[in-house]
Amino acid sequence: MSDSLPSDVIQAIAISNAKSIGEQPAILANLALAQQIFNQNMQQQIALSQQQAMNQVQMAATAKSIAMIDNCKNQDTIDQLTRDIEKLIRDMDMMQNRRSPAG
Repeated sequence: MSDSLPSDVIQAIAISNAKSIGEQPAILANLALAQQIFNQNMQQQIALSQQQAMNQVQMAATAKSIAMIDNCKNQDTIDQLTRDIEKLIRDMDMMQNRRSPAG
């Protein structure tokens, strides 16, 4: 048979195939790790994007509230609002202190 390969070529192909099969689990593990890292990175980017959007909403709400208070001409109402907010914060602190475990 003139179309058959020499035995050393056949042996080299067999060794190469065996080596490829032996390396396959490591390659697949690396691919799985790369995919996991990519997914985690995407989740962090989404979380960051959502946080930035919430910060923008919070900033807009704060700016609108400040503008409304600044445009208010009734100082008595502003003083009452300030007292109400202070009372609300004190009440929230008391509730938080009651809920936290003692020691």
